Amino acid sequence: MLTSGTATSNDDKSFLQDISKTDPVHDKKRILMLKGPLLWESFSWIFGHQEFNKWRHTKQSGVFWIKGDPGKGKTMLLCGIIEDLEKDSQCENLSYFFCQATDYRINSAAAVIGGLIKSLLKQHPTLLTRIRENYGDGPKGQLDGVNALAILCDIFETIIKDPALTDIICVVDALDECIKDYSHLLKLVVKTSDHVKWLLSSRNEKYIEKGLEKVPQRLVLELKQNAEQISLSIDAYIRHHIKEIGALDDDEQLQRKTFDTLKGKAQGTFLWVALVVEQLHRTDRWEVEDVLEEVPKDLEDLYGLILDRSEKLGRKGREVCQVLLSIVTTAKRPLHLGELLVFINSHWKDSKGFKTTYDVRDVRDMAKSCGSILSIREDTVYFIHQSAKDYVVENAAQRIFPILYQHYKMFEASLDAMSNTLEYDIYGLKDPGIHIDDVPKKDLGSDPLASIKYCCVFWVEHLVLGFQFEGFEHDKYLKDDERLHSFLKEKFLCWIESLALMRNFSPHAQIALQKLRDLIDCYCKSEMQSLRQFLDDAYRFVENFKESVAYWPLQLYFSAMSFEQDSSVIR
Repeated sequence: MLTSGTATSNDDKSFLQDISKTDPVHDKKRILMLKGPLLWESFSWIFGHQEFNKWRHTKQSGVFWIKGDPGKGKTMLLCGIIEDLEKDSQCENLSYFFCQATDYRINSAAAVIGGLIKSLLKQHPTLLTRIRENYGDGPKGQLDGVNALAILCDIFETIIKDPALTDIICVVDALDECIKDYSHLLKLVVKTSDHVKWLLSSRNEKYIEKGLEKVPQRLVLELKQNAEQISLSIDAYIRHHIKEIGALDDDEQLQRKTFDTLKGKAQGTFLWVALVVEQLHRTDRWEVEDVLEEVPKDLEDLYGLILDRSEKLGRKGREVCQVLLSIVTTAKRPLHLGELLVFINSHWKDSKGFKTTYDVRDVRDMAKSCGSILSIREDTVYFIHQSAKDYVVENAAQRIFPILYQHYKMFEASLDAMSNTLEYDIYGLKDPGIHIDDVPKKDLGSDPLASIKYCCVFWVEHLVLGFQFEGFEHDKYLKDDERLHSFLKEKFLCWIESLALMRNFSPHAQIALQKLRDLIDCYCKSEMQSLRQFLDDAYRFVENFKESVAYWPLQLYFSAMSFEQDSSVIR
């Protein structure tokens, strides 16, 4: 059974942290907060399904693939299966992972495999210690380079072949949202299908079907072909939510009309029901029938209707939604309200006629004004579903700013925010010998890095993409002694410190610096010779001291003073 148990030593904890930055137990809780509650009536039909029981109860390993269109309830179905497996005393080696394309932390093959490894090792402390010892002080250094994915695959294969582990079940939800190195993940599934029972879900994608065709023990469940069971599940889902809509209280006739309309228009799509229910929660009783009449059956048409309503908010309301959707669409992961505030304030800092300084409460209200296409949970703003982001991107010309322009603006905002916030020993540790594991945990209210964590990690990526925008101000940034060069000269070590404190230093710093060097090489090196020299020295510095800085963040300042190249600009 998968639990969130603790490792047996600090070394083991560090090893697990290096393997995976996420915890599937917490990911599942987040998903249920966003999409829940988990209704037995909505997923229990699967336990009577012949193909599922063949996969579940046979001794043979293999793959069970559940596929269906967006919003058909695949994720909640898998959550229900996982919870049932966790209650099964005979299911001792369960591991699961939830992919999400909108979050770089959980949308790659390395993230999936690392998450599965972490889950299995936490259940077997003895095996955890043995695996860790096989990698010396841990895999951090080895996971920094081009062989990271190969190393994770090797660790995974070692674990599943251990005689102490039998009847291993690995569950991966939204396989189609694994967008980086997905082919390698599919190959691993095929290769290990004789040792592992794989349960996968995804949209009906040809490349996944082709990737799994070599699995001899392969079972497929197409949700479209189980329309009767899905329809009954939708009925239960609608009944549950109707009870919670305030406008329907004590009005059985209106409740019946609402049920019949939702059932008739839902077309087996849970997400469609959830979106309409969200609208009904904001609707007065006298408007309910009009809303029910107005809502279209098609999911994309419903997205369009939700966004069309934001167009009626007035000039500022329309611009708020445009700006907010532009930011969350372009961002590489979901943003906390405080992080979002950085970009919101930057957008309107030179505005005339509008308020130009906002706070977190304002940002929360802004997100709500975009309708149910966005959701706020634990002060983090999410798209309600991947299909919602897909819709916004496909209609970008009408709904949001050009993506390349938005990358440019997010780079500008990030550079400004980091310049104003980063400083030496930003946590006030005062001990250059403090180990990263001994750094006190900071909550959002007390963490001076909270609002700029996203900026510190992604500013270079936004620069590289924003550079392609035709209005990019090259002379303002990509010249010696201009804004980019000045920032690096003043804040480089502070930026490195922040990455180390966030446990994002390696390999991120090397990758970011290499991207900057590549960008300069593609542009005009003659105008950036000093900047190029700085980046070369910075890259060598990070490469030389990556191990010590990752574990002892404040050591980087002493390392800089002792950097062996006397002519280095880092000294």
